[in-house]
Amino acid sequence: MKYHIIAVSGTATATLASLLKEKGANISGSDISFYPPMGEFVKALGIKLYDGFSRNNIDRSLPLDGVIVGNFVPSSNPEAERAIELGLDLFSVPEALYHFAMRGKERIVVAGTHGKTTTTALLAFLMDRAGLNPGFFIGGLPVDFPSSGRLGDNWFVAEGDEYETSFFDKGPKFFHLFPKYLLLGPVEMDHYDIYENLNELERVFSLLVSMVPSSGLIVAANTETNRRILQRARARVIAVPSREWKLEEIRKRGEGMVLSFKTPGGREEFFHPAFSTPLARNFSLALPLLLEIGLSLGSIKNGLKDFRGVKRRMEILGENEKVKFFTDFAHHPSSLELNLRDLRKRFEGWKLVALVEPASWTMRSGIFQSRLPGTLSPADSVILAPPPSSKIKKGRGLDRRRVVEELGAMGKEAFAPETWEEVYRRLHQVLGGKTVIVFFSNGNIQEKVQRIISLLFE
Repeated sequence: MKYHIIAVSGTATATLASLLKEKGANISGSDISFYPPMGEFVKALGIKLYDGFSRNNIDRSLPLDGVIVGNFVPSSNPEAERAIELGLDLFSVPEALYHFAMRGKERIVVAGTHGKTTTTALLAFLMDRAGLNPGFFIGGLPVDFPSSGRLGDNWFVAEGDEYETSFFDKGPKFFHLFPKYLLLGPVEMDHYDIYENLNELERVFSLLVSMVPSSGLIVAANTETNRRILQRARARVIAVPSREWKLEEIRKRGEGMVLSFKTPGGREEFFHPAFSTPLARNFSLALPLLLEIGLSLGSIKNGLKDFRGVKRRMEILGENEKVKFFTDFAHHPSSLELNLRDLRKRFEGWKLVALVEPASWTMRSGIFQSRLPGTLSPADSVILAPPPSSKIKKGRGLDRRRVVEELGAMGKEAFAPETWEEVYRRLHQVLGGKTVIVFFSNGNIQEKVQRIISLLFE
């Protein structure tokens, strides 16, 4: 087998490259840049890589059994155009994932607006600890595994994304994964560049739900939106919270948390060494499924204590007695607010600074304009950084200055710098006493992080 991957250093394409290499395929790939962490990851695979896109990259890679196309690759890409001219088989990433890694296995798919990556990593880790050796496809770099993907044995856990599949397939990626077991987190409005409104999102999630066979299982967050989506379900549904399944309490214990659950078998407690409300909510969906597929309570409890999560999910990158610096991938108001409230609880008496880069199409569109001031209000100081691009596909665009004005009316210290040099100066100015800084962005942050670390700790 020989395949070429266009835009190989993306999170999904790099992970797929690792799975194909594990399967014994001969892989080549191309990209315009190989930024860390995924650029370094794909280089370490030892596959043939081409710097930049060129028709010649396809010709040099021939003969090929197919070409795999990243979801942001346009039809005008010279390699895609050349592959079409030659009549080669074209695969989207989720098509290839199902065909080469998931087909014939017990398939678990994790979907929803929040927590997909962490929940997928959590399921894979706890199943691995229980001896199941699951395959997995994680949309980020897990701390507990050397790779974001592996083939595994009879089980496979995959992150199911609602974003469009490719230039030749505008449906959501998760339509290609055919879950037997589905974990559905809360569905909220997102991806405004593709979906006009929440009704459109509900429609595609309803179709996903209807794909789960009657012999399968759906564990879903019990929200108003999800209840509408689940009307199409044929499989058995476990709703969380419900009369039988409920996260009743989250208690701090040192730096960690104790989770008290009501289950059909009685009340159970679980410990994790870091306090995280998002992780607690993710685990509340994972727990019923893990018990349903045969894991013991003891195995789950022992595994959870050792789970370290995924990079860029409330990841601490530097600390001393006066400053703690976190990064997080959150870009939706619900996740931003939840993480800020957690930090407020964890670091009582510390100054909390939120540095937010509106990198996603949805954030840049301004659809969350009215929500952002309240979302960011748990912070003492807010720096709303300039977006990586001024382009928007829909909406009027985010008015950062208006957000700053509304935060100021709440008594918050808030800024909307025009350049990143000004961002760095503001960061230095807002330091005072014991300070926690969290940098929220789903964009490429490597160089910015290094600059902030040098500013804070060197």
